[in-house]
Amino acid sequence: MTGGKKMEKKTLLFFNSNAGDGQAQQIAVEMQQKLEQKGAQIIELNTKTRAEAIVGLQEMLRQKQLAKIVCIGGDGTLNIVATALVHAHAQVPVGLIPAGTVNNFAQKWQIPLEPRAAIDLILRGNQRRVDIGECNGTAIVSSLLFGSLAELSNDVQQRQKQKFGLAVYGWSALKHLGKRQSAELLFFNQTFSLRAKVWVCLMTTSNYVGGYQYLGKTSAGLHVTMLNNMKINKLLNYGFFALTGNLRRSSTLTSFDIKEVIIKPVAKQAVSVRIDGDEGPQLPAKISWLPHFMTIYVK
Repeated sequence: MTGGKKMEKKTLLFFNSNAGDGQAQQIAVEMQQKLEQKGAQIIELNTKTRAEAIVGLQEMLRQKQLAKIVCIGGDGTLNIVATALVHAHAQVPVGLIPAGTVNNFAQKWQIPLEPRAAIDLILRGNQRRVDIGECNGTAIVSSLLFGSLAELSNDVQQRQKQKFGLAVYGWSALKHLGKRQSAELLFFNQTFSLRAKVWVCLMTTSNYVGGYQYLGKTSAGLHVTMLNNMKINKLLNYGFFALTGNLRRSSTLTSFDIKEVIIKPVAKQAVSVRIDGDEGPQLPAKISWLPHFMTIYVK
């Protein structure tokens, strides 16, 4: 009996050439050289759109072509990889070389922001499985945001993020403070129902956002923080609690942890969603917590 030669799995280098300061291509060349020195076969996925990238990754995962994926970029680029993993119901180790503007996921999991240190971490091969979320079929690697702040964030351009970083979001919010209204929303699952006016709602997979630990000890699940309205005299209060990791100590916020929730507007109102820093779907949405779903390389 003769059998066909077993196909050797390859390492995929996946990156957004526009991420962060635009250095992803140079990092990819260095990573490829390091991996080839260890005998790895390298492939790249060249696509023009997010949708094409997800489909291409999904097909590779379903055909079991990949030994690992090395993702070069920020939370948004990593989100494409995670979404393909969700669609393909696949488990392939993912190495992250941070090259985004904020790199929230990397900072949470102590992945070095310096490219060569991140490359060395991947080559060492230590792995762990981490929690992510899902919203209407799109992965949530780090955070989901909706309400007035998300609508403002959708107006921020990539070149502004590269030049000013996180400050551009704060400046945009200050300029439009008081101009946008709260949306009345319904949150529910099989055992829970809440009707609330929401100016902004943040959901995170960890206790980090924007590269900072904004929450203390949390329970398992997605971490929800809601603000009903925004006034200038509250900004310092929120900023203090967020930067000290104690946002839930603010008495004017609604906070809880949840594993599954459906959110929809009470009225016919368009509410924008932003996932991992990029524009996402509009509500209604079904949002779920996926425990220990993605395998990553860590210290």
